[in-house]
Amino acid sequence: MQLFDTNFTSLDWCIVVAYLLISIFVGIWANRYVGNIAGYLVAGRTLRIRLALATMTGTEIGLVTVMYSAELGFTQQYASLYLALYELVILLFIGLTGVVVYRLRQSKVLTIPEYYERRYSRGVRVLGGVMMVLSGVLNMGLFLKAGALFLVSVTGFTEPEWLQQFMVDAFDYHEPVGLKLIMTGLLLLVLFYTVLGGMISVVITDLIQFVILGTGMVIVTLFVAGEIGIDGFSEVVTVQNGYFDPTSTDNPSTVKSDDGIGPVTLTAQFVVLVVALMLWPTGASRTLAVKTPEIARKLYLCSTIPFLARRSLPVLWGIGAFAFFHSHPELNSQFQAAIQAGGDVNTQAAMPLFLAKIIPSGLLGLVTAGMVAAFMSTHDSYLLCWSGVITQDVVAPLMKKELTNRQRILITRVAIIATGIMLLIWGLWYEVSSDLWQYMAVTGTVYLAGVFPVVVGGLYWSRSSSAGAYIALLGGLTGILGLDPCVNFLNAQLLDIGTGITLGGNVMMLMTFAFSLLGFVTGSLLFPDNRLNDSQPAPDGGVNQ
Repeated sequence: MQLFDTNFTSLDWCIVVAYLLISIFVGIWANRYVGNIAGYLVAGRTLRIRLALATMTGTEIGLVTVMYSAELGFTQQYASLYLALYELVILLFIGLTGVVVYRLRQSKVLTIPEYYERRYSRGVRVLGGVMMVLSGVLNMGLFLKAGALFLVSVTGFTEPEWLQQFMVDAFDYHEPVGLKLIMTGLLLLVLFYTVLGGMISVVITDLIQFVILGTGMVIVTLFVAGEIGIDGFSEVVTVQNGYFDPTSTDNPSTVKSDDGIGPVTLTAQFVVLVVALMLWPTGASRTLAVKTPEIARKLYLCSTIPFLARRSLPVLWGIGAFAFFHSHPELNSQFQAAIQAGGDVNTQAAMPLFLAKIIPSGLLGLVTAGMVAAFMSTHDSYLLCWSGVITQDVVAPLMKKELTNRQRILITRVAIIATGIMLLIWGLWYEVSSDLWQYMAVTGTVYLAGVFPVVVGGLYWSRSSSAGAYIALLGGLTGILGLDPCVNFLNAQLLDIGTGITLGGNVMMLMTFAFSLLGFVTGSLLFPDNRLNDSQPAPDGGVNQ
């Protein structure tokens, strides 16, 4: 058995292509029902609980989620399940109390930055929109590469010799381009139906993707469980030296020291997940699209089980891949050699390479279609979210004249295309030295650190001011220092001056949250607004209304 052997055949390609053609048809059909910007961005606020739950789950169970969760399962085994436990507890708390999400839906805004203007000022809205898009594009930058890596690994795709020769002759380019071409093709497809149909096409395709993805996840789980068995999963810890205790900073499955999770990481990830589950823009867009504040609260309560599945099942697949490779030493040696070679193969590829060998042809095509569905359901919602913010919260507030619905939709469509181009460029050249989830947590902090005090303070603290909001939002920029190149540079400087101190991305994330919160409170106390905006939600606008 060779590393890149796969059960993917022409039949599987037919299944995947058929699904992609259905998505194209949906985009063309949904375009007929787009009449105004509210319909384009939030589907006219008509989502009821079942449809909202399906589309929210379809968005949040993206292929990138599957890939980073499976990667954590492969590299950190059972210890990585702490994220699933965190998410379950946080969603239960939000769903039972309605904290933040209930009042936010009461405000009847289309986007979170629109709330900034109602509560603070137009300038805060524009800055908040810019920060949201910056963080979002950075966060989403590696989604394409993760999706393309899954397809390359599971299908056994190799570049044709004529393409390699053409790139050498025409551009003197000697690096592999197959992964980049797949990234481009996937992005073009998502751009097509998102630009045409907006949130209407997103909701419809998310519903289809929810069904296909759910079926695919069940199939994968059954095959993984059947292949590895109870004894195999037990041997991950007892025989294969797997990682079990997330409070320990030592990961026994690796040769490095202090490369485990530990208390600092546990704290930082909890903070990130609390804020992200309440206020991450794509999730908040579903909150703002439901019919009533009460449905917004129930949406989070009903999301506990599907969100638990989205975290834990891919981790199980990653653990299965760990057990499979370690029980096949020759394959494991090939895999480690491919990683060391520095090509497109990394630890994210372990799960799809594993699935390509244990799932039979036909079913493998259905599973791959489900994963492509997961990829598309995340990309369409994210693209629509960021472009909607550009239109509603950056361009429109800066215009002297009120934009018409047609102009807003046009600007949003242009922004979708522009954002897609930026994502493609970033995904092509940025290389991640940490795991994919850590990258996403760090880039998400750029937005999350500022939005938490600004929104929560605005909803619950009467002394919140515009000055505090400006400081908090700008404070989120320090989150960029948590990216690997910045951390390496800072540690090199600290080493040069002999401090003996080393910083990690999780420490920088916590410092960013602390800086934004402290800046918000200090700025609000030192520079209070002259008056509160009349449109601020009433102090009693909580769950019991």
